[in-house]
Amino acid sequence: MRRTPSFLLFLTIASVLTPAVALAQIAPPPVSEPTSKATMTSATTGNGRGFGLGAVALFDPNGRTVPNILGTWGDVGGRFHVDGVFGLLSNGNTRFDLGARGWYHVHAASAADFSVGVGMALVSWRAAPANRQYDFELDFGAQMRIFVVPNAALLASIGMGLYVPDSGSTAFSISGNIMNSVGVAYYFM
Repeated sequence: MRRTPSFLLFLTIASVLTPAVALAQIAPPPVSEPTSKATMTSATTGNGRGFGLGAVALFDPNGRTVPNILGTWGDVGGRFHVDGVFGLLSNGNTRFDLGARGWYHVHAASAADFSVGVGMALVSWRAAPANRQYDFELDFGAQMRIFVVPNAALLASIGMGLYVPDSGSTAFSISGNIMNSVGVAYYFM
């Protein structure tokens, strides 16, 4: 008589534990992917965001190449970036450039972006030993950045500029010139 309650107790325990052991052997369901896949752009992957340093060669309307140090910063959303340039050239008369450019990203891909923007610069150079001129430049243009690795980019820009020279008198002249530059930047992300 003792065997019947022991057998029933064993059967009850087995019936309760068997489904739990069986469920533990089944593989978990696969993780579902989002229904819409978002396109990865430089704005979403972090390319070109944050602070960066680099070098840019500016080609002025007189055919001279002016090397410039580049400081750049891109917003967190990846919609725009701002460049600051400082250049120094000494070939008989010392010239320095100090300027800023702002770029709005029209299109961004995974390893490149295309921007339009505006910039301004103060150009100082010595026309005679005792006479230093301060010219003003306003540029409108387009820039392309190609990211060769996620935090380094090649830069190329082209545009039109208004150059207001310091003539030493109250009169001044405005001339339109094609402005372009090439450079490289490293971003500290």
